[in-house]
Amino acid sequence: MPNMRKFHYSSLKEAADHTLEMISNHINVNTFCVASNDRVTSLIFSVFHRREKLFKAGTSLGFLDAY
Repeated sequence: MPNMRKFHYSSLKEAADHTLEMISNHINVNTFCVASNDRVTSLIFSVFHRREKLFKAGTSLGFLDAY
């Protein structure tokens, strides 16, 4: 693919933080997060808040509450 940029990250957290920052430049919502889940709980790995801080990285939420 032409003009494809390659990114090199030292950790998954660094890549997730960069991804959230990029998304925040294009979609105007308050909160984005990267999370993993086991269909019971969601563990927030990385989070971006534009204004109101709803939770922080490391927070565990009920699976359905994470949406």
